[in-house]
Amino acid sequence: MGVKEVLQAYQQGLSPVELITHLLERIKHVNPRINCVVDTLPDLALEEARRAEAVLRGQQSGTSGAGEAGVGDTSAVFAHKPLLGVPFLLKEQHDLAGHSATRGSQTLAGAVAEVDHPIVARLRAAGAIPLGRTTTPEFSCATFSHTREWGVSRNPFNLDKTPGGSSGGSGGAVAAGFAPFATASDIAGSTRIPAAFNGLPGFKSPFGSTPGTHPSNNDWYRGDHVLARSVADTAYVFNAITGVDPYDNATVPVEDYPHEFGEVGQLLAGKRVAVSADLGAYALDPAVAAGVDRVAQALAGAGAVVETVDVGLDLATITRASMSHFGHIFGAKLFQSVNGDLSGFEPYTRLMVESTTQAARETSLVDSLELESQIQDTLTRGMEGYDVLVTGTSAIEDLDADCDYLGEVEREAGNLDFYWEGHMTVPFNIANRRPVMAMPSGVGSAGVPTSVQIVGHPYDCAPVFEVSAALEQLVTVPRPEL
Repeated sequence: MGVKEVLQAYQQGLSPVELITHLLERIKHVNPRINCVVDTLPDLALEEARRAEAVLRGQQSGTSGAGEAGVGDTSAVFAHKPLLGVPFLLKEQHDLAGHSATRGSQTLAGAVAEVDHPIVARLRAAGAIPLGRTTTPEFSCATFSHTREWGVSRNPFNLDKTPGGSSGGSGGAVAAGFAPFATASDIAGSTRIPAAFNGLPGFKSPFGSTPGTHPSNNDWYRGDHVLARSVADTAYVFNAITGVDPYDNATVPVEDYPHEFGEVGQLLAGKRVAVSADLGAYALDPAVAAGVDRVAQALAGAGAVVETVDVGLDLATITRASMSHFGHIFGAKLFQSVNGDLSGFEPYTRLMVESTTQAARETSLVDSLELESQIQDTLTRGMEGYDVLVTGTSAIEDLDADCDYLGEVEREAGNLDFYWEGHMTVPFNIANRRPVMAMPSGVGSAGVPTSVQIVGHPYDCAPVFEVSAALEQLVTVPRPEL
């Protein structure tokens, strides 16, 4: 069940303890096949489930006067705690006090979180219940998810393929039915790529919408998010984690996102949609290109004004700007954390640190800001006169589960010097004030879903949710069979 389905079921008498017991059993039996969950938290989850159940039953009994489960009005309690009793999974990067904080790295063996990550604290304050933690690549610095610490995570649609990264464990676990939602983050596509590879909606909120931890909260590429199974659930949960945090001065006020949507025609009425399949910069695999076409035709057929535009981005500029940015901030932070001794890192982490720090030596921070401004202006011009832009999410339709991708990637659509160049998400981290929703667009040649991005204007989120909710009704992908 999705988030809102769980809440409705609670109102009809479903026991939070029963649901969480069921999900723990499902994870126990299915997770060995996909390895997307680091650990489960049965004692904590069941204790909090019993408390949630007591509140629900007390409210139902007190309202109805009958004392029978499922007959009372729980609207008041959900108004106060909108996620009461809803289980969720945490990306291990998002700290849970008293539990491991290793980031999938053996260089942090034994690290334990002292406090909850801000979005975890907000979710728990809203009544959500931590069920377990999900896998990532080491330090969340790859678009696949395997480490020496946790092993190889696999895509529930095709076990030979990755569920993506860095929120790959969260994407695979939600697609596999382990929980109604999981936390995620995104600094280069780490929410949208797992959403793409697992047939899920994946929302990248505008910069500052959600709180983070110091000092990475000030990195203007980043954001902390969730992965759920529907657009409505995504918006509903986001409303619990957005808004100003007094200890994160990068956060901004955010109005609640819409989470109840009407018919397709109503959602698309008057919408003007620009389509740029490749942004002028990427070579798409045939299945990905077909997915963009499918989405464009579906939106046009349902009443939107859909027009092809030439955005005109340049991959070399995107790569230079982003790699130097990562070198000045993220790569430098990792380099300093081990005093320059990279020998304990995974091979792909070493490659990331070395390549980005080299890029930072070649391009100053000031020069990288100039490149970012050029990219942002190009996107602004390309979207003028339109409500949203539709483009691919990952130009490459899938990645193998257990490959480090240390060298050139050979592919029919054109070889890549570096596998990150196969993803189309980074331009919208550079333009990180723009809301973006990754949405399923079909299924690729290996059975892994394909995806498009629905891109909005800075801080203008409503059209993105509305077009995404319409698309959700027009283009569907099957659930994995596990």
